[in-house]
Amino acid sequence: MTQPHHPSYGYPHPPTAPGHPQVAPPPTVPSQRPVSSLGGNFTPRRPLWRRPAVLVGLALVLLLSAGGWALWSAMGDDSSKQGKKDGGQARAAGAAVWWAKSRTKPDDKMAQSLGTWFTSTLVVKAEPDVVTAYDIRTGEKKWSLLLTGSLCAASRDTEGDVAVVAVMFGNHCMNLKAIDLRDGHRVWDELLMDEKDAGDSLDPEKWGKSGPKLAVHDGHVYTAWKDGEQTRGLADGKRVDQQKQNACEWADAAGGKQLIAITYCGDREIKIRSLDPRKLDKPKWTTSLKRNDGFVSVISTDPLVLSQSPGVGGTDNRYDFVVLDPGTGKEKTRVPYNSYWRLGTCFLVTSGCTGALVDKDGLYVAGQGVTMAYDLTTGKERWTYKGDANRVTIPVAVRKGQLATFIPATPDRPGRTAYVSAATGKEVRTVDHSNDDRDRKNEAAMGKAPGAPHLVNDRLLLVNDGPIGGENDGIIFAISAPDA
Repeated sequence: MTQPHHPSYGYPHPPTAPGHPQVAPPPTVPSQRPVSSLGGNFTPRRPLWRRPAVLVGLALVLLLSAGGWALWSAMGDDSSKQGKKDGGQARAAGAAVWWAKSRTKPDDKMAQSLGTWFTSTLVVKAEPDVVTAYDIRTGEKKWSLLLTGSLCAASRDTEGDVAVVAVMFGNHCMNLKAIDLRDGHRVWDELLMDEKDAGDSLDPEKWGKSGPKLAVHDGHVYTAWKDGEQTRGLADGKRVDQQKQNACEWADAAGGKQLIAITYCGDREIKIRSLDPRKLDKPKWTTSLKRNDGFVSVISTDPLVLSQSPGVGGTDNRYDFVVLDPGTGKEKTRVPYNSYWRLGTCFLVTSGCTGALVDKDGLYVAGQGVTMAYDLTTGKERWTYKGDANRVTIPVAVRKGQLATFIPATPDRPGRTAYVSAATGKEVRTVDHSNDDRDRKNEAAMGKAPGAPHLVNDRLLLVNDGPIGGENDGIIFAISAPDA
């Protein structure tokens, strides 16, 4: 698959498939290329906030963080940069409540909106050059932090309401920023290493399809790149450990319950490790897969579930789901590919696959007109819920014994949220979404964006966690989804 000049900086652009969200073929990993040695010990430069050259920019950050509204832009309203309806208060189930548009410029070189996080009341969204928090129920902007460089990586996990992003420093993706999601202040701001030691692996023009990946686990942030890895304390940003490794073609990471690192090194092996962030050279366990077994993405670390495509390219998007023993890494069970499945992008920063959801002992997979449920212990199908035969039915969340599923709108038909019994797959209730022409078209556009839907605080949130094409692209679309 031919990639644009600036692919999703580590995540391939999915093509649009008629009738359902974008589907990405497994990425074709680039051939191995030599990279500069990073050496052993690095001395980080001073944090950016200590440097006179950026004091003016940081003063602007503080002003914008305090003032907030000056940054703003939105979706479907030519007269304003933010859209809300009746202040986002109590609305009928299915109503479009609020929406937000990107504020990036169409000519931005690195237009990525990687990173979405939640507190008890806020949804926090990273964009190419800003991080903004919105009240989940009303859409009111609570704070905004202007970044000092283009966003190039983001953690999919948080801990203690702290997330970590990486932005460009010169020509390299190497400036880490820990952000308190409650009020938007920077907890710390550090460089991975001195820029002269960064080499090609942190340069977007030279890193191929494998940019750096961030993961948060057990009081640490882990950064992986093609020929190195590093951990820092999440509280203070101080470096804890760092290891150089053989140049790899692809690196990935996921945090949360476990710290999982995946590397594609050489022609035959995919290596999966469970890491101790304090001792990166002594993994808790290591599992190897054959390279011809296909590409791997972490769906969940608790339980530990991977997607695995049994092939090295093409448009068929055949994925198996593999459950690993969290203590040993050995395969416990496998859910084999089903032709009914309609998965979206399987290499997202914030989720393993759009259309795949895991709870304690179940796997739910989106299909054409169906959602299918599987037992993670046996790998066997539990039930199939039949939705709209002409549209994909996406699992969103399990709440109070019910699975919420999302059927995206089309330009001509409203979307729908259906709640089914997680035990039996029987439909409990269905909520039709707004049939207003603008709402329907906005929802249809957001339903195709790379990213996963979320159900939080009575709101179904459609979120873009991928490329931003211009000022008209949406980043969040909120639909009223109250409990019955």
